[in-house]
Amino acid sequence: MSNADPIVIVGGGQAAGQLADSLRREGYAGAVTLVCDEPMPPYQRPHLSKLYLAGILAHEKLLYRPRDFYAERGITVTSARRATRIDAAARQLHLDDGSTLPYSGLALCTGAVARRLPVPGADAAGVHCLRTLADCEHLRAALPAATRVVCVGGGLISLEAAGVMAGLGKHVTVLATQPRVMESIAVPAVSDFFHGVHASQGIEIRTGCTVTGIEAANGAVCAVLTASGERFPADLVLVGIGVEPELALAREAGLSCDNGIVVDEYARSSDPHIVAAGDCTRHPNAILGRSLRLESVQNAVEQAKTAAATLCGKKRAYAQAPWFWSDQQGYRLQVVGIAGRNAQVVLRGDPATGSFAAWCFEGERLVACQSVSRPREYMACRRMLENNLLPTPVEVAHPRFDPEARLPRKAPLAFQRRSV
Repeated sequence: MSNADPIVIVGGGQAAGQLADSLRREGYAGAVTLVCDEPMPPYQRPHLSKLYLAGILAHEKLLYRPRDFYAERGITVTSARRATRIDAAARQLHLDDGSTLPYSGLALCTGAVARRLPVPGADAAGVHCLRTLADCEHLRAALPAATRVVCVGGGLISLEAAGVMAGLGKHVTVLATQPRVMESIAVPAVSDFFHGVHASQGIEIRTGCTVTGIEAANGAVCAVLTASGERFPADLVLVGIGVEPELALAREAGLSCDNGIVVDEYARSSDPHIVAAGDCTRHPNAILGRSLRLESVQNAVEQAKTAAATLCGKKRAYAQAPWFWSDQQGYRLQVVGIAGRNAQVVLRGDPATGSFAAWCFEGERLVACQSVSRPREYMACRRMLENNLLPTPVEVAHPRFDPEARLPRKAPLAFQRRSV
């Protein structure tokens, strides 16, 4: 691909913003167009369930890059326009206003959409999800009149938002289908800790609870019904039961999809002219030894850098240990790696003190660390995973084990080994 060839990016999140940025950093001088279906340039979604919902973060601070960033770099941002179809043979992207954009390289950063609650009454007024800025604005506008809030789901979005709304004086109940909160991402010690933290702030958490319906009066929500026959009064409901990758464009274009757009380590899809990055992709992870789909800022940003390099004709594999964080009730959870349900856990520190780390193993192999208020320990584990310098469970359990001392001075993180 020459510098005269146009590149089109579809998406409005951090993957799209980073990919546009990285193209210029890689030296690409051709036309770059960013197509966003929302009315603003790419922004940071993680803040929506925390600082922005709380009214602490200003609107402009949500932006991934300042508004003038794109114009200064000759990047065209087409906002409030939805990509409707990819003509792969002609290499054209069709938009909802009837226009088309030719491309030599196309990047899909379409992200994910909030999963809807499949029960009667879920379309009643007062039932919200929280994925986009518009979702958050609607939720914020409804909060002043709300007294009793029910959060359906026991994952990160539900718990983060529950903490914010409780802090605003709302009576909050969390209904989680799983036996414990954050079960899909956290080991029992971490789940139990955050359950206790939220409960101590007056949030009622019910686990193993299946929602069967939303009761409405005059078209507006008034209660949430469960399989056990319980009725939870509510004048506002937040549904946080996960997301699904946005694959409509990719599937219609004939791209290989399997719970995400299937890409290789260079972010290449099954079409040689199309790359993909972020929440919408299923990709191989050399460190974990398997393919997976990730929903995290780290994955969106770092995979976008790889996709940009690929579009510029450079082969720079994406191979990093996945990591993410969550802020809840004044505590920061930092996770690196992925622990399976049967992981062996070595606990360092005491949850009662609010500072501990769960080191997770599959057999003798270190696969993850989940830390609460122990950033240095989390970072040491991240360096271990990315440099294959793995301690055994016996080593980690020793009272005098020092994660940082075990690492040699030259044990850089994967992103530090990249040229851009």
